[in-house]
Amino acid sequence: MLEFGKVIKYFDNGYGFIKPMEPDSALYEKEVFFHIKAVKKFENDLVEFASGSVKELYFWFTYKEGKKGKEVAEFWSDGTGIPQEYTISILEKYSANLISSNKVAPKSILNSSKSIEPIKSLIRRASKKSTCLVKPTNYSASSLAIRHSLTSINSEELSALLINMSQKNFILSSDLSKYITTNKLGNKYPNIAGIVTMANDVNEWDFDGGFPKDIYRIICQELNLTDKGTSARAIKFTSYQDRKNNADDLF
Repeated sequence: MLEFGKVIKYFDNGYGFIKPMEPDSALYEKEVFFHIKAVKKFENDLVEFASGSVKELYFWFTYKEGKKGKEVAEFWSDGTGIPQEYTISILEKYSANLISSNKVAPKSILNSSKSIEPIKSLIRRASKKSTCLVKPTNYSASSLAIRHSLTSINSEELSALLINMSQKNFILSSDLSKYITTNKLGNKYPNIAGIVTMANDVNEWDFDGGFPKDIYRIICQELNLTDKGTSARAIKFTSYQDRKNNADDLF
């Protein structure tokens, strides 16, 4: 997970602490350890901070589990070098507040004018990336069938779906499923779309507008979609076509 924080301590022996500034963060108000080995390229900045010549120092950072708890895995001083999988999460979290409206970030972030601009900048960059991703231009049924070893029926439906959805710039796979169900598009993709039975450690439920695991993987790959990262798992898939056939058999 990508965090934005303020360096609060740095010592001559090469370690320090950074404090996340976002109240929604699980690490908010905690001091996250870092060692110079992980952030070597920023050593001069950190030395200047320790000497007092630099008063405030902010970084984007990711963390990992270390021997003594959570510790910094990597620092970035701005958004240019941050991997896209991290910037997309920031786009989802803040874009409605900082890009599309006049709302602002939480007050704790606004306590420093130096901290809010990097967040805005990163969101704009992530937003631009999400709409300018290079997608495969060949969504023909024959090409998909060869690339993914699909049957003719599935490759034809998948081709139609990818062509129709590639320009909508969905970020999450759930956005695509919601679009299919809201617009009642099940009849357009009856063999590859349907009802997915989901389960976690406690409950089972049906998810409308889902896909079988192999098709889901292909769609996410071709459209650069991500999921919400829940612990739920798919245990059954019933296509709209099978559902219709079963209903017809009753009469």
